[in-house]
Amino acid sequence: MSARRFLVFLTVLVFFAVPLTIVHSGCSGSSDAPDATASSSSLPGPQLVTGAWMFIAAYKADPEVLKSMLPAGLKPHPNNHVVINMYTVPDKNQTSGFGAYTLTYLTIELDGHDSYVMDSDITYPGRYFVHYYNSSPKMREFTKPVGIPAQEGMTTTVVENGVLKTKLEIGGQSMIEATAQVGSELGGFGGGHLNYFGLIEGKGVVKYPIPWNGGTVSMANPKITFTAPEGHSINKLKPLGDPVWAIWTKGSFVYPQYQVVN
Repeated sequence: MSARRFLVFLTVLVFFAVPLTIVHSGCSGSSDAPDATASSSSLPGPQLVTGAWMFIAAYKADPEVLKSMLPAGLKPHPNNHVVINMYTVPDKNQTSGFGAYTLTYLTIELDGHDSYVMDSDITYPGRYFVHYYNSSPKMREFTKPVGIPAQEGMTTTVVENGVLKTKLEIGGQSMIEATAQVGSELGGFGGGHLNYFGLIEGKGVVKYPIPWNGGTVSMANPKITFTAPEGHSINKLKPLGDPVWAIWTKGSFVYPQYQVVN
């Protein structure tokens, strides 16, 4: 993989933003409008996460399903990709307030909402949160009121003898499992910005602009298997084949204020 492509893949390592202020954008004559009720969590924002190791991959899914899962005003990217991120933050000192947590989320890549990679002419599509499973009650309290579909779930990740294994469990039942062969030498460092999106009832689509930086290690033979029971909603986003790309990455990112998209 080229260094340039490695840098592009790094842009997916960021995951979501949480607000304290609403900024109306995209509408002529709008103005900044602080809203003290934008978050019901007692934890202040922005929040910082550092040195998080993440398995991130993109795969193709049913385009009609992707269309059906997006709110009005958002369209799937023509690539019909779902991006999944599975990771753990085992040490509370890696965060500015969240504490230790684990997270798996699934997002749909969007058309027309690209963001930038530092020192590159490459952009990367925005992403809309569809599923978000977090082990921390504090983080679920922080994210759910601001448009992230937060639910309880536990992600475990182990690397032994160069083999990565990560698994999402909900209520003790395996839902998604992933494996890959990974290296140990960190490289491909870069930074940039990425746009994530959610939906707040009564406010509509909201955007979370995320700054990030980090690096990756080598990866081979990534596999993703959905093990959820038949009829579970997560199965709507089952892969149509092997991942289009995948990375094992160590990154840092900030949870900024959100914007209401008009």
